Amino acid sequence: MITPELPAATPDTLLNAQRLAALPATSEHALPPVDWPTLGVAANRIPTVIPLTDWRVNSPFPEADVAVITWTSAEWAAMNQVLTNRREPLTPEQAKGHDWRQGWEKYQRDYCRIHQYMVDVSKTYQGGAPSLYDQAWGSVRMVTIGELKVLLVKSGMHLAQDGTDLPLIQLVDQLCQEARPRLVLSIGTAGGVREEDALGSALITNQAYFHCLKNFANAAFNHSTVQSHWQPGEHYLPQAQEGVIQVSGPEILPVSPQYPAGAHISPDAPNSRIKVVTGQPIITTDTFLFGTTTNGLQQYGCIVEMDDAVVGMACEKHQVAYGFVRNVSDPVINGQLPDSLQDSWAGYIYQEQGLYTSYNGALATWALLAAEADRLEAHHD
Repeated sequence: MITPELPAATPDTLLNAQRLAALPATSEHALPPVDWPTLGVAANRIPTVIPLTDWRVNSPFPEADVAVITWTSAEWAAMNQVLTNRREPLTPEQAKGHDWRQGWEKYQRDYCRIHQYMVDVSKTYQGGAPSLYDQAWGSVRMVTIGELKVLLVKSGMHLAQDGTDLPLIQLVDQLCQEARPRLVLSIGTAGGVREEDALGSALITNQAYFHCLKNFANAAFNHSTVQSHWQPGEHYLPQAQEGVIQVSGPEILPVSPQYPAGAHISPDAPNSRIKVVTGQPIITTDTFLFGTTTNGLQQYGCIVEMDDAVVGMACEKHQVAYGFVRNVSDPVINGQLPDSLQDSWAGYIYQEQGLYTSYNGALATWALLAAEADRLEAHHD
């Protein structure tokens, strides 16, 4: 019997096989419903959904005291889980679906004005113009916390993906003009730049710094800081901290078979914390960027993301206060690693843990909204 000769494994094939074997299986832990009674939250501080009745294609944003904007699908799912008080667990697989989005409405008002521009962007920038998928600026939902009316917004517009006209500014303009909020909060995932901020920590601040390196490197606003007069109320943060998910990095098996059997790389101990860091800005950039032990991003701010300074800049035109809640979805990366490995490692942790870290950011946001409800009701008294 002649045994057919199998093709020799190439170095790339072996490397990919070793890498896949080293990575843990995708987590299937579900996001839990928030256990408000265990956290000691009074009934009038639990979010309540307000249906958007008679919603039409071109409806304006409904009026609200506070608007909360988030950006990616994972952030959206986590925000919905916490801030609409969803009572069912949500698995990562369910988060990728659409069933949980019932009650959300597309916001399309005047999107036709930029439609052709977005089509051109999608042709010019690979992966650009994600709003074209829904032909909308984003999606909206309303809730109340006590007397506080809160407009939840999932944005389809992005600094780094929508070309150089920056239509995100127009979205925030319309939000401020139509909803007339007194406060806008931008929330979501971000890359850690301070070694003391563990995976899953949520940082709260009122300022953002432009650190653009690509399409907006020469923009007049680059290297400037926007700062709001808003100060976060901290009364409910301890209760939110009790509900956070302690997110840990994955345990990794070494990729080389030369390591002893059973050897592994242990993750850092989980220490997800909610922190107020109003003395430092968010770093807003226009390309995929993350903190490392060698690139010094911490000199510019507390965490890095890709939209917040634009929100602040637009809000300032309308004299609307603003703040930011960003969760550490990928921690500071070892700068001694090869660049390609740093990129893939940061991206992998973000992909696997972004849903869970966003839950913590949404809980921190709830605490800020509950404090705003206190302020509103004290003013009415």
